[in-house]
Amino acid sequence: MFTTKHIASLIAALALPVLAATGGPVAAQPAGDAFDRLRDSEISGRQIGWGKAGTLEAFKKAVETVKPMVVVFGSRESSYSQMLAQKVLPCPHLNQLAGIAVFVYGPPQEDEFARRMALHLKLTDFPTISVIAPRTDVLTEIYRMEGFFDAETIARDLRMAFERGGYWPKGFSPAALPQHKLAYPNMICTRDAARR
Repeated sequence: MFTTKHIASLIAALALPVLAATGGPVAAQPAGDAFDRLRDSEISGRQIGWGKAGTLEAFKKAVETVKPMVVVFGSRESSYSQMLAQKVLPCPHLNQLAGIAVFVYGPPQEDEFARRMALHLKLTDFPTISVIAPRTDVLTEIYRMEGFFDAETIARDLRMAFERGGYWPKGFSPAALPQHKLAYPNMICTRDAARR
């Protein structure tokens, strides 16, 4: 297992170029958008909780459990980020991945570690979904999705990234998914629903 010292060294490595480039930490902004509601509705069990504690705590948990970290970088100014939080991330399609990775929403404007990660990864568009390997020697992105996608596409691509990276548990079979069109008529869970 990795020690807190290793995690601190990675944080320090991310901090030096970032603070030099930006002139200091970003002040927190008031809460109240779709992502805040998403984090406040964190659920246990077979559903994804989107990380109330923040990106740094999610990273520590990913390293301790040797699971990849899925970070959704979004911006309050981006209508697509808001739509992703309201209509896609709560969809059951993504819940089939619960327990395989550590999921967190990291707003760079509010979360200092998310801001450092976004700068290190040279993110330019929001929303961006990034899969980070559970390593402390270097920040390693193993997959990236830039832009807005439906839940079916996100779940499929994340599963492929987990399988390629060796993080998909052997013998693990996701439970049958509910009928989205009947249960979630206002959510963009599938391509068919997105066309409406």
